[in-house]
Amino acid sequence: MTNMTLHDDTEGERGAELGPIRLPVRFEGHDLFLDIGPGQLIEHVLALIAKDHGVLLEDLIVVRDGEDEPADCAHPVHRDHHHPRHHVHRRNAVAVTVRYQAGAHQREFRRQAPLERVLDWAIGEFAIDPAMAGEFELTRAGSTEELPLSEHVGHLAGKHDCLELDLVRGDIANGGSDD
Repeated sequence: MTNMTLHDDTEGERGAELGPIRLPVRFEGHDLFLDIGPGQLIEHVLALIAKDHGVLLEDLIVVRDGEDEPADCAHPVHRDHHHPRHHVHRRNAVAVTVRYQAGAHQREFRRQAPLERVLDWAIGEFAIDPAMAGEFELTRAGSTEELPLSEHVGHLAGKHDCLELDLVRGDIANGGSDD
């Protein structure tokens, strides 16, 4: 086990004026809320998740909602009105296999990659006509439920290092009327 020290960035009385925030966090497909005190660092978020889930701190990263790169652990948790969701992921990549018709292609993706990136890659790999690309979606292998394109690969994979998806043609509106 690694020795770790949690630090904060509290600045005297200013830090004492600020109360804790309820930070939305997503880890391995589960939505959590962490109470974070004023001035606490990203490192603290990782430490809480690591402790609660039996994972080594150094095996985790945090990515803020809408960002691609991991947050620096030495930076404080942003205190704004919206408290964007923080995605906690394991550091290792996920081997994603996408199946379509009789074929399958595999590639590693970072855990924080959104499914939209996987879909774009799969459409290219299977040489889908660009005019039809908007009709395709991803599902878990063997399922018919469309997955949200904003979901991170790591949340779907959970603690596993691989993920199997199907590329399927979604519901197509035919433009007809119900008259």
